[in-house]
Amino acid sequence: MAADTKERILDAAERLFAEHGFLATSLRDITQEAGVNLAAVNYHFGSKEALLIAVLERTTTPLNRARLDRLDELEAAAGDAPVPTDQLVRAFLAPLFERWCDWGLSDPKFLKLVGRIHTEVDRELRAKFIEQFDTVFRRFSAAFQRTLPWLDAAQVHWRVLFLIGSMAYTMTWGESIIATDAGAQRDPEEILEALIQFAAAGLAAPAPQPVGVRTGGGIR
Repeated sequence: MAADTKERILDAAERLFAEHGFLATSLRDITQEAGVNLAAVNYHFGSKEALLIAVLERTTTPLNRARLDRLDELEAAAGDAPVPTDQLVRAFLAPLFERWCDWGLSDPKFLKLVGRIHTEVDRELRAKFIEQFDTVFRRFSAAFQRTLPWLDAAQVHWRVLFLIGSMAYTMTWGESIIATDAGAQRDPEEILEALIQFAAAGLAAPAPQPVGVRTGGGIR
């Protein structure tokens, strides 16, 4: 019963935080949505901030574990050789795409919630959310660095951020943006393959020249 109560609170909080935002959602809103009393929220989570972190961890923990498991398998199979870029991109993207299909493409509550976190909550809460991805970011950045030795560490870090951004934007807004164009509709598998191809090419692009480098035609 306690576990069921906790899950109802988490489900309600995720829906309301995603729909209305963290600041605009009160604990009273959550208790009414979940059909529980305030004491239950305080018992299981202690505060609204702790409840938000628990909502995020419920999804990010298994996702990140799946990403790291896939990376471990790829690196074990490759031995001393670098893992191909497209395989690394697939290992990073596929777990979330699989969950996206489970959620339903038209109702990505968790992704909407993540978007709100980056625009609405304070720096401390954003930092706690980003901490959940620290190990994944470091492990994949190191793997990409081995695969893309012509890029320095800073360039790899930025390109991994570009990968994360394109993934999040595609899942959060892609369906809405192309909704009026029937010819642009794609199955999730097709979207994943297209994004892998796009991201792998971008990650592997030559290192950019510094701004102001002189060429035959003058300063670019």
